[in-house]
Amino acid sequence: MALTQQQRDEKRRAKAERLQEEDLRLKVRPGTKQALLELMEWAGIEEQGEAMTLMIHHIEALGHHALFRIARHEIEAHRSVARTEPLRLSARKRTGQHLNAICGWADATYSQMIEALIHGIRALGRLHAAKFLAPPRHEITISARLAMAFDRKSMLMIQQNPGDEVLAPFTQLST
Repeated sequence: MALTQQQRDEKRRAKAERLQEEDLRLKVRPGTKQALLELMEWAGIEEQGEAMTLMIHHIEALGHHALFRIARHEIEAHRSVARTEPLRLSARKRTGQHLNAICGWADATYSQMIEALIHGIRALGRLHAAKFLAPPRHEITISARLAMAFDRKSMLMIQQNPGDEVLAPFTQLST
């Protein structure tokens, strides 16, 4: 049986609480949402939250110098705008911490910072903006100890069940 709307809402709230998500309702200048949609199209991203989260993490990793090179003018432009449109971000704990840190660098609100990131990164153009919207690639390394343990375990399994042995092909001698 399908869940009711109330059950789906309860399930979503429980998941958000478990993952320590914070629901941010941002007010941004008109045109910001369109700029975000354009960035998402460039990067092949379907969810607004994912795009904003990637931008936040990339900027935080690069440091405050990168923020000011990209978004300095945009942060100042937002402070005197009266008309706004809503934008929503469900941020997990670490994303919220990163957003808080970069807002501290510029003495800006969440709304101001998200808007500045969107417009600043969009101004970089398609090629450079892609760097800020790319999912992180984690490098996986296997220690020598783990490799040796895996090798021993594999050899033990082969000895216990040698049914998958590879035999050399039979060749006939022609006389």
